Amino acid sequence: MQLKIDPALADLGIALNIGMLDYDVKVAASTDSLFTTMREAMSLRIDELMGEAASSDPVIAGIREAFRKTGKDPSRYRPSSEAITRRVLAGKGISSINNVVDCGNLVSLMTGIPVGCYDTDKINGDITLKIAGPGELYEGLGRGDVNLEGLPVLADDTGPFGTPYSDSIRTPVGPDCTKLTFILFGLNIDIEHVEAAAEIADTLITSFCINNGDEV
Repeated sequence: MQLKIDPALADLGIALNIGMLDYDVKVAASTDSLFTTMREAMSLRIDELMGEAASSDPVIAGIREAFRKTGKDPSRYRPSSEAITRRVLAGKGISSINNVVDCGNLVSLMTGIPVGCYDTDKINGDITLKIAGPGELYEGLGRGDVNLEGLPVLADDTGPFGTPYSDSIRTPVGPDCTKLTFILFGLNIDIEHVEAAAEIADTLITSFCINNGDEV
């Protein structure tokens, strides 16, 4: 499976450092070790921002600017990394889904980069990152129909399935998932930060989604 970038997106003049990692995984409930790691990360993120808004983070600010350039208002359609950081700053924490999704949320919180966790077997053909056009939509996870126009979207042969705002119900990581495609949406973010985020993702997924986190 290949990841391609549509020329119209590449022509916007922003950095497009998109990471794609592939794993064989064991989907399960998150372990106590992962919950401990999540609590520590939330505390560190709160200390890091020192009372400032999530949008003040330079990485999140870069993503917001990328949304503006593609044609979406980031105050109405917040990048997922901003949304999760806002939840943590408001004391709402991170809802646990499963070990894989929780690791994705953790990477997003720690780095400010939106990520996508997708069941590889539900993706049809190669992936293209593009700007969604008029009339494009899908049913988002817990959101109903999402108006995709102006958002950067991941699309396969069937159509759009993921964005750095909210993913579709077609390709989520559920109990039966055995192969993971993990995407780092490095939009308007320097390559060094994306590479560091990929290393964090690799450590977390290897520890908690392949090995047993309570044994690491």
